[in-house]
Amino acid sequence: MTMRRALSIALALCLGMIAPAGAEEGPLRPDAARFEAAFKPGATATVNGAPVPLDSRLLGEVTVSTGQIVACDPFVFIEARPFIRTVPTGRFPVRIAVMRSKRFGDRIAFARVEFSQAPVVTWERALVPGQDPAKLGKDEYYGFPVDAGTGAFLDPAVGKDIAALSTDQVQAIYDDWIRLGESYGKEHGLPYSLPTTRAPHSLVLFSSGWGDGAYPSWFGLAADGSVAMLLTDLRVVDDPPGRRE
Repeated sequence: MTMRRALSIALALCLGMIAPAGAEEGPLRPDAARFEAAFKPGATATVNGAPVPLDSRLLGEVTVSTGQIVACDPFVFIEARPFIRTVPTGRFPVRIAVMRSKRFGDRIAFARVEFSQAPVVTWERALVPGQDPAKLGKDEYYGFPVDAGTGAFLDPAVGKDIAALSTDQVQAIYDDWIRLGESYGKEHGLPYSLPTTRAPHSLVLFSSGWGDGAYPSWFGLAADGSVAMLLTDLRVVDDPPGRRE
């Protein structure tokens, strides 16, 4: 796929990506208890009805210089639109929760950016321009599209920088990410993962749950309304009853 083709698809999808979420009534809503529990020591979840352990790991840091952040498939949608809500600037830790299972394989179930240590008191959908929650119907949610089995958190300046390069230069970057991500994951006992730098920004890449699809993100807000967290649900573990509005 050419870079121009990838970017045109990214724009079309990110204007209003809606993905099926399950068989119950109403759109997907945040699951605050599970979002918090997934990252605690000894966490467990269910996958296709079977209990599995979750292993929380600090993956790396993401640099935010513009006050905006993107969640995207970096190999196909590198210039995806940032979320509408602004976020703090600086360098912030990215943590993942990994499902450990001989039956299903090791899969990254959740990934989050920790903007502060303030407790999250409410969760809201992370939306890009053109997305309207009122338009979500039964079994629907907004999520960032994945077509290369990989998600990432990055500042939109990174996407603009890479999109401005030649096709050969972009391919060289992607080849490095593939090689380094596979090596890093094996070294650290993880699925494909990569904390990396595209000067002057740090960014993180991670295997996206079961692979290709669309994955919803949520902002966790502190009591004062500030953004404490951005979390992506990679749709690995079973939804509990009542997770539809």
